Amino acid sequence: MISLTERRRYAALLGIFLALAGAAAYWRIWREKQDPHALFRRLPAENILLAYLDLGRLRHASVLAPLLRARVEPDPDYAAFVRKTGFDYQRDLDAAAICYLSDRVYILARGRFDPARLRQYALDQGGSCLGSGLERPCRIPADRPQRKISFYLMSPGVLALATAPEPDAVLQLTSTPEPGAEPLAQDVAENEPAALLWLTAAPASLDRVLGRSSFFSPNLTLFTKALANSQRAYLSLTDRAGKLELALRAMCGSEAQAGELRRLLQGLNDLISGVLRGARARNPPSEWEKVLGSAVIDQKRDTVRAAWILDQTALESLGREASR
Repeated sequence: MISLTERRRYAALLGIFLALAGAAAYWRIWREKQDPHALFRRLPAENILLAYLDLGRLRHASVLAPLLRARVEPDPDYAAFVRKTGFDYQRDLDAAAICYLSDRVYILARGRFDPARLRQYALDQGGSCLGSGLERPCRIPADRPQRKISFYLMSPGVLALATAPEPDAVLQLTSTPEPGAEPLAQDVAENEPAALLWLTAAPASLDRVLGRSSFFSPNLTLFTKALANSQRAYLSLTDRAGKLELALRAMCGSEAQAGELRRLLQGLNDLISGVLRGARARNPPSEWEKVLGSAVIDQKRDTVRAAWILDQTALESLGREASR
């Protein structure tokens, strides 16, 4: 029979074990929140497009105030989603890593989530959930045929989502792919450490993605076609002392290819600027002519960099267009 002293000793040891386990779990969660690359460890490096939004920085970037002040009516479906779940990305989302593959999209989002309300929302949409909370996936129908949306709470502050043919595709994010996308995120951190958002792709894939989207202008797709022979390209937005910098970085196979790309980008920039000027030759330049006129395009060995500046006037113009 175990004596009272031994029971107390076992209870003390159990208490110490539980305390250590709790501390380890807290440290892991804290480390993930401090490490901006943690979201990318679960995403594959072989993808069509990889994107990252730092919503924490975006919310506090004074340069974006003209756009944030614009009164844009929310999509009715999104408004209903906010009302039912209490989740509003403008307030509750801190960061999101988005990975596009040929037949699916993965999203890892860091922020503040209400598991019970998100689960109930899935059920209200005709979906199903495997658990009583979000520790196991919920599934809801997607807009596209043969697609399912699945999501679950990977950790208290990280929500994992997938849109794919399989109903539980989000569970693929529980394993670490090889190779993973973390080196791509580290590359951005070294070269564009203050980026508010960025995306990267092999240029042929980037051209396909932007070319199929009605959101991007034809002028932008001209630039992506110019990048077709480079090995990898990055686009980023950064706050530069009250102005917004759109930066492009493209790595080529040789210095000769980089030189050709630099000349092509400069020629396209000048061509589009001239087309915009057109009949306005006698008038002051438009805001977009000024943006194109701000271009700095240069080459260092096998890498080409280009940057354009949007000042407060250009951003206010965008804000007015968004609020129409």
